[in-house]
This record gives sequence, C-alpha cells and structure tokens, in this order.
Amino acid sequence: MYEKKKYLNFTIRVFTGLIYVILILFSIEKGEKTFRILMMMLSFFCLLEFLLILKINKTLVKISSLFFLFSIFMDFFIKKEKGLIVYIICFIPYSIIFLVIQLFSKKCSHKEKILQISHQIFGLVYIIMPFYLASCIYTMIYHGKQLILGIFILIWTNDSLSYLIGKKWGKRKMAISISPKKSIEGVIGGIVFCLILGFFLYKIWNKKYWFILSIIVPIFSTIGDLVESSIKRSCNVKNSGILFPGHGGFLDRLDSFIFVIPIIATVITSIIYVF
Repeated sequence: MYEKKKYLNFTIRVFTGLIYVILILFSIEKGEKTFRILMMMLSFFCLLEFLLILKINKTLVKISSLFFLFSIFMDFFIKKEKGLIVYIICFIPYSIIFLVIQLFSKKCSHKEKILQISHQIFGLVYIIMPFYLASCIYTMIYHGKQLILGIFILIWTNDSLSYLIGKKWGKRKMAISISPKKSIEGVIGGIVFCLILGFFLYKIWNKKYWFILSIIVPIFSTIGDLVESSIKRSCNVKNSGILFPGHGGFLDRLDSFIFVIPIIATVITSIIYVF
C-alpha cells in the first residue's frame, strides 16, 4: 500500500513538473508578453501562498488577488513594450491600501500591525521583484531570451540532480534544522552537473558568462531553497500550498528561481555596464 502511494505521488510529481516545464518553455518561445504574463501569474500564486502561510488578514489577501488579477487582465490590452509599467502602477496603490487598512485596523495591536506590514514589504521584495526582474531581463537585456532559458535549465538541472544524488549517496546533512533531506553530496553533485551544462551552453551561445552563471545558479538555488524552508518552519507548515500537486505549492517549486534571479540581474548588469 505504501509503495503504491509512493509510486502515485512520484507519477503526479513528474506529470505536473512536466506541464510546468512545457509551460515555461512555451512562454519563453512565444515572446515577451506571454512570458511576462506567465511570470506575473506565477508571482501571484507565490505571493498568495506566502500571505496565507503567514496568516495575513484575509481581507488583505483578497485585495492582493484583486490588484494582481487586474494587472494581468490589463496586460492583455496594452502594447507589449508598455506591459511592465502596468504592474508598477498597480503595485503602488496596492501597497498604500494595504498600509492604510493595517493602520486603522482595530483587531490588531500596534506590534501586530508592524509585523504584518513587514511581511507585506518582505513579500513584495522577496517574491514580486524576482519575477519582475525576470521579465526585465527577457525584454531589455541583449540575448535576454537565451539568458532566461539557460537560467531555467540550470535551475532545473541543479534541483533534479542534487535531489537524485542526495537521495542515492547523500550521507552528510547540510542543514538538519532547516532542511533535513538536503545533503552536502547532493549540493556538490548539482554544482558539478551545472558546470558541465554551463560548458555546453557556452558552446551553443558563445557567451563566456555561462561559466560564471553555472557556478552562481546552483549555489544560490540551494540558498533560496533553504530560505523558503526556513519561512515554512517558522510558520510550522510542511508545504507552502496544495496548488501544485506532487510539489506542494508554487512557492515550493519556484523558491530557487526567486532567489537566483536578483543575483543574476546584478551580475549581468555589472558585466554589461561596468566591465
């Protein structure tokens, strides 16, 4: 019975993971508008899960949903080069309304108000900014489409290989108090395979920065996973949600991407404009 359940969970995980990969690849190939809308939709689900596990006021969660869905809806009717502006315009009033509602709330103490406002600000920086930056990289950076595709491939390679190697040969645990299953062997395995992949990406696209990115991505993917695990442990939850069958929640699946993108944006910008 246990083996049957285990096999079913694995099958569901592979199936939903495959759909996720196909969806990402399709959006990258389709163009900047499709990619941007998908990024904002994923950021919406991730922020929703984040606010729910932190037990943010449900009214504020509904407000978040309203502004996000309105932004995505408006993006369908706006010229592709102006789409990013919609999200900035919508997030400013969203943040103000969130703060005002918290300010005049009678159900929370002053300490709780500050805490919830801090959670909201952290959520916008931790979750929304990376997805927005990913859209900026795709749109504004030369060969941005290739860059985003390569980053996703490196992240998927690291996540898959570090998991498989860690499961098979992992003995020395990396951070038992945060993520008991993560091992040093798995992390090293992920880095090695990303370095190999980085060499092939360099051969395909002839950009030397892939050697740098093939080291940065697995390291910060691991840190991103540990950060999200810390958030879940602080809230006493196993998964960020149930919306992504076999993986837990969207935040569980995208934690590496969320942490990696701001680092990549910084590195690429430095390479292009400084060096």
